[in-house]
Amino acid sequence: MATTARRRGDPWAPVVPDLPSEPPGAPAPGPAEPVELADLLATTGDGNGRDVTLVGARLARLRVVGGDLAGVTLRDVAAREVALAGTVADGGAATRVAVDGGRLSGAVWVSGEIHDARLTGVRADGLTLRFCRLHRCRFEDCDLTGLDLTRSRLDHVEFIRCDLTGADFSGMTVVAARFADCRFDRVTGADGLAGAQVGAGDLVGLAPSLATALGIVFQ
Repeated sequence: MATTARRRGDPWAPVVPDLPSEPPGAPAPGPAEPVELADLLATTGDGNGRDVTLVGARLARLRVVGGDLAGVTLRDVAAREVALAGTVADGGAATRVAVDGGRLSGAVWVSGEIHDARLTGVRADGLTLRFCRLHRCRFEDCDLTGLDLTRSRLDHVEFIRCDLTGADFSGMTVVAARFADCRFDRVTGADGLAGAQVGAGDLVGLAPSLATALGIVFQ
């Protein structure tokens, strides 16, 4: 295994997946092929969607649409152009996971532990992360419209150039979070952002939702 650079001096930087380097001149992945959920579970869990484990894996152009998972474990996983639209996960954990591109629209993860995760350029409208604990995570250039973070906990989590229109922050706990160049139209539970760092330009879109959360009436 390659040695992972921990970068302990930067509490905001997710630790990258610990994976062997790809050999020089490795061929690019071929055309996307649909992957049945049952086939995936047959080799990574008990075949019924429980105790699904992926460790030290590179995934490219994987397509898994729908399905219920429980006790999922992801560790040192790098995914590119992966589609998990409509997949539902209950419990489990993800550690050192990087996702570049792809679609997570309507995916649901409840009561998960997510550490050192980075999502870049992902379409994740309708993504639900209820009751999840996120530590050292970064969302960059992502479509997160309708994101549901109800009663989640954010500890050094960044959102950069993300569309958060219609997001729900109700009951969210912020240990450390920052938002830069994000869109906040029509969000719910804006008071859940208490303690977060929000870019000055982002406050314009957030102001109406904050006023509603605080009971401020415009005249």
